[in-house]
Amino acid sequence: MKKWILLIIFLICTIAIGAFIGYSQIKKSPTNALKIIRNTISEHHVEEFYHLVDVDKILDKAAEEILTEKLNQDTTAYSVQAVADVYNNQLKPDFINVTKKAVDEYIQSGKITLPNPAQTDAQRWLKHSDINSCVIAGMSKPVFTGDTATAVVNFKNTKLNFTFDLELDLERIEKNTWKIVGAKGFEDYNRSLKRALAKKLDQLNAPIRNQMDDIIQIKELTARIGEGDEYGFSQTLKIAMKAEVKSSKPLSKIVGKILVDDGQERENAAPFTIDMAYHPQGLQTFNIDKVLNPFVRGDVNIMKHGMRRSQLQAEIDEIIFLDGTNLKTMDKLPD
Repeated sequence: MKKWILLIIFLICTIAIGAFIGYSQIKKSPTNALKIIRNTISEHHVEEFYHLVDVDKILDKAAEEILTEKLNQDTTAYSVQAVADVYNNQLKPDFINVTKKAVDEYIQSGKITLPNPAQTDAQRWLKHSDINSCVIAGMSKPVFTGDTATAVVNFKNTKLNFTFDLELDLERIEKNTWKIVGAKGFEDYNRSLKRALAKKLDQLNAPIRNQMDDIIQIKELTARIGEGDEYGFSQTLKIAMKAEVKSSKPLSKIVGKILVDDGQERENAAPFTIDMAYHPQGLQTFNIDKVLNPFVRGDVNIMKHGMRRSQLQAEIDEIIFLDGTNLKTMDKLPD
């Protein structure tokens, strides 16, 4: 199998738990249940799969968890209604349509195809979700309450070395047959993936950053809150980055970002591109502005409580030389 994406988790854990419970009278061990999984997937039993899992309900929950977190992290909408419109009319339909098509295609043919390059946010997210490196590490004994049950499946990403859980909700549909009608824990995978990717990329980028540090050394970061738009709706975080430039070749541009730590693991950054044609060698100060949006939680925290120096970190992502050559860090793992 080539490219797996997030929905393969659904396929495996759904059939694993469904088989384990539905055939528990004759199949006592999880090992036998996993054998049933492989046979069912490899033989493309479409009707059996959809008999065991309510895909629509699971995708609806997955969209809610993953996309709500995304909106909380990096939304730039200027009204609550605008955020709701983006979620209901763009992000959620895109996510469900792409992943539902992936499920259908995989169950029927054993493969999943995505456009290259990906055309939508959901396609891009799923393409880089790295689910092809995930294996089932274990599953809990189901907890029954009448005709309903819950069970937890633990997964391990062997490539990035992290684990996560999905909690499944089941309903009895026949005497010894249970159907998966819900799942939660997708945001746990999303967060764990981001942390693991950042750690891995830091390792790969360390030699490149060492070269960059020899050219541009960040000495100090300070920030203050200034006025924003003319209506008083937003404010501006005015950042001063003091750095020493020591390049053996003339520079053209510096590209990077100021990371703002709000203590909640939300993405909050001020990207910058500095034209170095007007900045000589030596110690100097670069001024970077970040608009603070009152509908972004991290920005609201800054407006309410101000900034501490320890909350700021500068990252240089690319140094472009005047001769057209460059130094650039990786923003995704190599194939």
